[in-house]
Amino acid sequence: MSEQRKSFRIKITHESVGECLGQTRNLTTTGVYVKHPALSALPRGAVVYGQVQGLPTGAPRVRMEVVQVDADGIGLRYL
Repeated sequence: MSEQRKSFRIKITHESVGECLGQTRNLTTTGVYVKHPALSALPRGAVVYGQVQGLPTGAPRVRMEVVQVDADGIGLRYL
């Protein structure tokens, strides 16, 4: 359970913002919140790709949908 509370660096990619390195928050089995102010420019419904950084083995690129937007970042649902 402690794994869900850890914060990871994650690279979010979308054509309108390019690549952003954010911090995860509230990581669950259905989604994740990513903190980075530039990401708040993305609209709900936008599809992004995320890849956790700094793991001993390479992490997969995961397709996700923006479901929440605020001034600090975005909430994403895994697709």
